[in-house]
Amino acid sequence: MDVAAVSALHDRGEQIGREVLEFGVGIEVDVKEATVYGAFYRLLPVGDEQEAFDDEADFTLGVAWAGTGYSADVSANWLTFPGEEAESSLELAGAVTLDAPYAPTLVGFYDADLEDWGLEIAAGPEWEAGLWTVYALGRAGFVHPGDGSAHRSYGGVEIGASRPAAEFAEFGFFARADVSDEDAFARRINGGEVTAFRSSGISAGISLSLSH
Repeated sequence: MDVAAVSALHDRGEQIGREVLEFGVGIEVDVKEATVYGAFYRLLPVGDEQEAFDDEADFTLGVAWAGTGYSADVSANWLTFPGEEAESSLELAGAVTLDAPYAPTLVGFYDADLEDWGLEIAAGPEWEAGLWTVYALGRAGFVHPGDGSAHRSYGGVEIGASRPAAEFAEFGFFARADVSDEDAFARRINGGEVTAFRSSGISAGISLSLSH
């Protein structure tokens, strides 16, 4: 189970929330050489500006496995938006991480209902500093909307750290900055709507993870 609070939520080169609480819970089972998992994720915008962004609840079923020199993960994600006008959709996603310096990872997705698709590549070092595990991450990618609007290219950097808080608990924090070739980050919010946009954004957050 994961619980997080973030100042702004960025995803694939756009801002999808400001002052957000995130909650996720999942279960996984080893099946031969693979791990099958199911998960539930809930996004809850909070604060005075919450009406400008959608609530979201996602249901995921996936499988992950490791091969020689790589690990992979594929999933089907049912994306829903309780109380919002946005329609639910089925997103198919996959990721491949190479067993190489900085763990380069290629991620792709396709929305079977909206026909959006995109690719992202991310890589970065990780190291130990006492009880802390520290990481730095760079990412770049693009999204091609299915509605025919202009595609979005983006990039970003992130730093963070985590440490055990108890036998089955881990505390973490992060800070990130993202930039896009489209104005996709909120600059001004009035009356529950984003009234001005910009092409970059920063965010920070804290998280608590529990496992058993």
